[in-house]
Amino acid sequence: MPTIAISNCLFSPTSENPRQFSIRFVFAKLVAETRNDVIHKSVVLHYLTNHYYMIKFFRKIRHDLLSEGKTGKYLKYALGEIILVVIGILIALQLNNYNETLKQNSLEINAINNLKLDFKYNKSQLSNSIEELNEIINACFEILNQTGNKYQDGFKIDSLLQLAPSIPQYFPQNGFLMDLINSGKLGIIENDILRNKLSSWLPTLETLKNREDQSTVYDNDLIRFIIKNGSWLNSDQMSSDKEITALKFPKSGFEIDNNNLLQSIEFENMIENQIVFHSQLQSKHKECLKLAVEIIELLETENNK
Repeated sequence: MPTIAISNCLFSPTSENPRQFSIRFVFAKLVAETRNDVIHKSVVLHYLTNHYYMIKFFRKIRHDLLSEGKTGKYLKYALGEIILVVIGILIALQLNNYNETLKQNSLEINAINNLKLDFKYNKSQLSNSIEELNEIINACFEILNQTGNKYQDGFKIDSLLQLAPSIPQYFPQNGFLMDLINSGKLGIIENDILRNKLSSWLPTLETLKNREDQSTVYDNDLIRFIIKNGSWLNSDQMSSDKEITALKFPKSGFEIDNNNLLQSIEFENMIENQIVFHSQLQSKHKECLKLAVEIIELLETENNK
């Protein structure tokens, strides 16, 4: 006896009790489903309801034919009923596949939109960090051009000391991508190139983080050197940072001039190291920015399909 299964309901077309197919139960479940599910199940329910009455009609004909002893015609009608049931199953499967495709597309569109928001944020933050690194590198070059016998009267190092031992803070926004990867759902992204670039994003960020850690070590060395041989108070007097100037630090009580740092070969070497490591760090930022831009372009292409 053929049986058609839809969701959690079983409908047996030749069952003696047609109430086994509970329409009310199906509609109760539809309330909690998505719009696509509602459309899909409504169509299937409409088809199966009509299908049931058609099979009931065929069954009555078979019963009459048997009663009249018309075996040949009975077999034809029985075969017709079987064919009808097979067609019904194929239609139900086709509708189910269509619904699953709609679900997949909906999940992919949602993922693309969320990823696009995250990567546009990352692009903006990386661009800002690259600009900040430019300022730091330029400040270090200004200092380096005044060391030893290159010193020119009137040059003041104080404001530049604020920039030399610093690293821009970049905090990537990867929440949605991490959710996709951790849940094993990155595969909902159908574009192979996009999926591969998304997979390479976190490892690329890891190389950036490693470079940041290395640069931080040299930053701290320079800070310790200035603490020992210079005056942060005098440097703070010339700071362009509003948060620092708002504190209104007094001038140092010691007779010390930060320009004296320019006559130290150790200080000169440290500043040169800052340029090298911050330039390398900037290159890593640019690599991440390039990848972020490529991902955004691919996401927008997918979004416009």
